[in-house]
Amino acid sequence: MKIKDRLLFLKYALPCAGTLVQRGKISQKSINTAIKQVASDRSPKRNIEKIFKVANKECARIAKKMHKESIDSEVIRRYFLFEHDKVITERFKLMRDFNPSECRVYSGRIIKTGGKLALVKTSLGKKRYKTAFCKNSKKGDKVLVHYDYIVEKYPNLKNPKKKGR
Repeated sequence: MKIKDRLLFLKYALPCAGTLVQRGKISQKSINTAIKQVASDRSPKRNIEKIFKVANKECARIAKKMHKESIDSEVIRRYFLFEHDKVITERFKLMRDFNPSECRVYSGRIIKTGGKLALVKTSLGKKRYKTAFCKNSKKGDKVLVHYDYIVEKYPNLKNPKKKGR
């Protein structure tokens, strides 16, 4: 299924690419190139999102359930914010080669910014996160983080499961 918002998908997916590098699925050089392109708001020419097979499959499933013909920003956020944790739990039972608590997406508030990093307070505590994908973030912003990246400022969303979908 086609991903309409490739940049948003990659902002959420690329932070966990280190696991795929460890598994030999892709080179660190390819990941670094993709991160630089996404950080510059450019979609990579190479279809790098295909390496994220589980996320692609789950997003396609959600899109179909939502009667959509492509994976758009609503589908991407629904997966990473509301359904990703369950997938992480199941994948960790099978693979055991990544840190499941780091792989989850957390909301947090920026305490301090400086250079290419921001200090963010989440339910995990205070930690420095890379701002490459969210350069316009500032102190006080509510953000979403994945591994060691701020993915985006917190969008105004509600859990679709609570809406009865």
